[in-house]
Amino acid sequence: MLDVRFNLLWAVGATAMQVAADAPIACTLSSAELPGRLAWIRQVTAQSLTAHRLEETTLHLTYAREARIELERIVDGERRCCGFLRFYLRDTPVSVELTIEAPAEAGADARWLFDQFLPQLVAAKACGCSPGACG
Repeated sequence: MLDVRFNLLWAVGATAMQVAADAPIACTLSSAELPGRLAWIRQVTAQSLTAHRLEETTLHLTYAREARIELERIVDGERRCCGFLRFYLRDTPVSVELTIEAPAEAGADARWLFDQFLPQLVAAKACGCSPGACG
């Protein structure tokens, strides 16, 4: 099993590097970059997320193994723009697990910070049919 840790501790070969733990709770992406990043994460989530669990300020995600390379790219980008979050990416025999931890001070706002990693709910139609089931 491969366990790669990003942010407070992230592996580079066999060497661990310390990253500042006092980063402000703010994304550094520009307003031009943010929509594309969110759409990309939501697309990978929609295509490959198989399970999720939110526990206070920690989000546990399970993806299909085929998403591994995309998840590495996402984690690398998110680590750069959201230095206040910690990312743990781990392979299992059948999946890839991503755990994201927000600082304790984020409290209930952690859910908002994780939104793009969670499945998007599609509202049912007024007639009661599932989306796309009727005209």
